[in-house]
Amino acid sequence: MDKIALMLRRHWYLPFTFVLAAAGICLSMPSGEDIVSLGWDTFFTLIIIMLSYTGLMKERAFAPIGAFLSMLRFTYFLLLAASLASFILGSIIGAYAAAISMIPLTLSILRSAERGRYSARTAAVLTIAAVLGSMALPSGSIANIYLAERTEASFVMTMLPLTITGLVLLPVLPIFVLGKNVKDEVFIHDEIDAEGSKSMRMLYVCLMIIATLTAMGSFFWFDILILFLVVLAIFDRKVFIKMNWAIPLSFLFLSIFAQSIAQSVAHPAALGIVSEIAGSTAAALITKLPASAEAIRAVNIGGLGLLSGMAGYGAAMRLEGSRKEYALSYLACSIPVIAILSLISILS
Repeated sequence: MDKIALMLRRHWYLPFTFVLAAAGICLSMPSGEDIVSLGWDTFFTLIIIMLSYTGLMKERAFAPIGAFLSMLRFTYFLLLAASLASFILGSIIGAYAAAISMIPLTLSILRSAERGRYSARTAAVLTIAAVLGSMALPSGSIANIYLAERTEASFVMTMLPLTITGLVLLPVLPIFVLGKNVKDEVFIHDEIDAEGSKSMRMLYVCLMIIATLTAMGSFFWFDILILFLVVLAIFDRKVFIKMNWAIPLSFLFLSIFAQSIAQSVAHPAALGIVSEIAGSTAAALITKLPASAEAIRAVNIGGLGLLSGMAGYGAAMRLEGSRKEYALSYLACSIPVIAILSLISILS
């Protein structure tokens, strides 16, 4: 019972989304047609991406990034490189996964360089960089996997103005962390972490590439799912146990809830507000279909809300800096970014 209670506290969103699904079923019992069209393709594509990410973490595939960061001479370039890595990873494995991968790695380097005073602002900036990167590809978030399959236009081209804006903003983010200390100099050399199998790292990198292309619609998800299951059953069955199954199950529960109440929100501003408050996944599920370019952008911009920021907080909670400092730092940086992206979205 204690282990179950601990699991529920750690993955609080699972019982919450289960209650929503149960409430939706009570309001309107889904028909056989509703169950068939529930969004199983998104659900299983998400499982494919989660399995790949779990394998990458298990084999410590991001350790070479940490070794590279520790060799940079100036704190500004260290933070810029970490932000760029967070941006790229966010587009491939999702903002949440990128944040919880890059934040501990970067903050540990800052601590070893006696720059722990930057911890809260660095965690906030890396989270924002991950969310900005997640806008580039469908694999960047559960919401985007769902929306990309339900839009008539190209998802990448729809989000291209915001993706370019995010890249332009990346060099500015470290300045928010450092303030006037942009010339702060530090040099620490760490050897590359030897843990993990290089061959297994390469396997999971290849699988993640395939998973990303599947999310973009380049492969049929069912065929790739079977391929994943066979390959992992042969080479690394432990990854099935280590994977966080609460995330895809939560998406499934949210899908049931959205399908049951048959709710739709048409105005992009309303979608952005829903995404800010309840998260981009919830906003995507209640988006009127087919999804318009304005709706897709609104859901992604709203994904910079404080709820997304909790991913960074969760990764940094054991490190220096108070909860209040992190939250204030995230808001102070994300609000201007949201304003800029909203303006670019309107103009484009």
